Amino acid sequence: MKGKIIGAGSYAPPAVSDDVYFELFHKEARIVSKLLPHHSRYCALDFNTGKAFTTNTEMAYQASINAINNAGLKPDDIDLIVYSTATPDYPIPPCFALLQDRLGISKCMGFDIRSGCAGFGTAMYLALSLIESSAVHNALVVGADLISNRFSEFIQQKSSIGLRALFNLMFFGDGAGAVVLQGTDESDSSGFYYKDMESTMADVPYGSIIEIGGSRYPYPTDEVKRERWPLYQASKVSGEYLPKVLIYAMHKFNDKVGTSASDIDHYLMPVISKKMIKIVCGEFPDLNLDKVITVSNEGGALLNAAIPIALTDAIEKGCFKKGDNILMYAAENTKWQHALLAFKW
Repeated sequence: MKGKIIGAGSYAPPAVSDDVYFELFHKEARIVSKLLPHHSRYCALDFNTGKAFTTNTEMAYQASINAINNAGLKPDDIDLIVYSTATPDYPIPPCFALLQDRLGISKCMGFDIRSGCAGFGTAMYLALSLIESSAVHNALVVGADLISNRFSEFIQQKSSIGLRALFNLMFFGDGAGAVVLQGTDESDSSGFYYKDMESTMADVPYGSIIEIGGSRYPYPTDEVKRERWPLYQASKVSGEYLPKVLIYAMHKFNDKVGTSASDIDHYLMPVISKKMIKIVCGEFPDLNLDKVITVSNEGGALLNAAIPIALTDAIEKGCFKKGDNILMYAAENTKWQHALLAFKW
């Protein structure tokens, strides 16, 4: 038994351009804009109130309904929900159970994964493992994040904001994506044929961290600098270590499968920088950048939602044809973990 994708769906709030931030934060926002790889991002904030007009699980519901409908199923056909997010509605109850209730699913297995950009790949790995064991037949895998409202205080109080915090506010976006996996016989030419999940550099200092909201710092505190309350990213670290993670994962894949970069028809990845691509292409000169599928420039960095939104968009545009060889790669700069999966369309 193996798993295959039978449906995908996404939801994104409206895209907000840099102009909105220019009005709010003036000179500082113009400085940040020059550093960004994109100049709009999906944002669920009402800038008049500073509050979000939706929730993480509501975005996930919209994406999940689209995915289930596209799969030709009903919500009660789902046996398993794996929900990956860095920004849950609450520490408990888990998001999967809130989504289960919203979808009206009478009973199913489920669990949450608390992670950043690697989370959706991790969720896919675990869902596929349960399908391969015949424990479930239809699995709903969700990646969703609502990060903009972690910056609400700066907007509500119209207070000064440090450049690092403002960069993160303008860099990240909100959204949700979902994929329906179904078990199929090994003789089926389509489906997943490779999956790997690993953490190899946990001893390396973190590249990003959300410090407020856990048991160490449950509330904002003077022990954490105010500009780090929403989210903190260490400068320059990602550019050094993220390419190493991807290079390691791809070499491992090529060695195990006996393939090369030129054999892959499409690469599904989160947002990747020009610097990272240059380093990776130096290691894999046969990697064709035209084959890389990622979120559009209007969306921003979408954490767990990046890959399923990009996947849904590619399916809707008819980018894949039967037999295409597709590699899905998810990694993050928190503690440098990754997941890499490959499948035939």
